[in-house]
Amino acid sequence: MNRILSILIMMFLFSCVDKPSCNFIDSYYQDVYQAELAFYEEDYQKAYDLFKEVEARCGLLNQTLTREPEMMAKLSIKVGEPQKAFPYMERMLKEGMSFDTFKNNEIYNILKEYEEWDYLARNAASYEDEFNANIDQDLRAEIIAMNRLDQEVRQPPIDFIEMERVDSIHQKRIKEIFNRYGYPSAQLVGKDNFDQGERVGVKTLFFHFDDTIYFKPVLLKMIEDGEAPADILGKMIDSRQRSRGFYDYGIYDNVDSTNILDFKNIDKRRVAVGLAPWKLKKRVDALRRAYYGY
Repeated sequence: MNRILSILIMMFLFSCVDKPSCNFIDSYYQDVYQAELAFYEEDYQKAYDLFKEVEARCGLLNQTLTREPEMMAKLSIKVGEPQKAFPYMERMLKEGMSFDTFKNNEIYNILKEYEEWDYLARNAASYEDEFNANIDQDLRAEIIAMNRLDQEVRQPPIDFIEMERVDSIHQKRIKEIFNRYGYPSAQLVGKDNFDQGERVGVKTLFFHFDDTIYFKPVLLKMIEDGEAPADILGKMIDSRQRSRGFYDYGIYDNVDSTNILDFKNIDKRRVAVGLAPWKLKKRVDALRRAYYGY
């Protein structure tokens, strides 16, 4: 009983710690990219240590691809500290993950012998209910509709006048959403549900926006604060350069060095907006695809 009480206190304190003030471009992303690489290369102690250093400086984000809390839960097991996985698991449950994710992944089997596992199993439904109760369902439905329309107007035969009209309306509305809510997080609008065709991330919309004068400083500040995805600004800028076929950040997978402006300085530009160095990004992407089998 004392053991579970201790771990519950640790989990409570973990959940109550405020994210330290941090410039995520300077103090977070680059170490996280290195930690992710170490994880996929099975250098688990190095990955664990890097994540812990970053966590002490900035707290941990929960980026869509990196999934920092999930990695730390797995790494805690890999480095022989299985009970330290539970606070990260609790956070994931509170941020919308199903407990089935743990039950159906054999890496977590070692945790089933602990009382903390039963505690999370008992409370998973209440965490899910609380997460869903805090979602702005109207805003969620609006963003889903925007994403659907964004793709519908790009289906052939394309009416380019209508497409530009829709993009202009969406750009104006995203500015309003930013001004009122900030970047629409999963806590605000929930998670994607691709089985139902529900996309709540707004990154795809930015491929079709043209007001870089407004969005560049706004997005850069959101990336620095850990609020917006680290790749959103680079994607917006490069998407505006498609017509000429030369890019600043090399965000497209089918682009090589001959299509990148001032290639020798690409990593300097990428790091300055929160992106991983170009070759590191390609390496991590390949390892991630192999790890998850997609």
